[in-house]
Amino acid sequence: MRKIFLDSNIWLRFFLKDNDQFESTQKLIVATEEGRFKPYSSAIILLEVAYVLKSVYKLPAEKIIEMLDSICELRNVTIIEKTNSKMALKFMEKFNIKYSDCLIASQVKKDIILVTFDREFSKIKGLNCQTPSQILTD
Repeated sequence: MRKIFLDSNIWLRFFLKDNDQFESTQKLIVATEEGRFKPYSSAIILLEVAYVLKSVYKLPAEKIIEMLDSICELRNVTIIEKTNSKMALKFMEKFNIKYSDCLIASQVKKDIILVTFDREFSKIKGLNCQTPSQILTD
């Protein structure tokens, strides 16, 4: 079973259903619920999702809590709590991407695929990044 780390933009597209990325994201979440993938996410992802839902989409706290809870309830999900700040700072310096993405990258182990629509992650050498469509066709 392949291990996947779900980025915040995956969750946002899934919850908001606001663009053409929703369909592939929904298929990935369904496949994960069916046990085809071992999912990972993190406290940083939860923070980013909550921030965007509150500040950009103006959703009420109750709805945000419901959405975050559904992330935590995804079948077999592991929520990673630890980061590697030194590694994140090295990534930031070397690849010139935002610190929060560097923290996320520090949480993704070598045998895990980062599922994201964010192309900035591909700057980090050794990080295996794929979109939902890519991982579903592998």
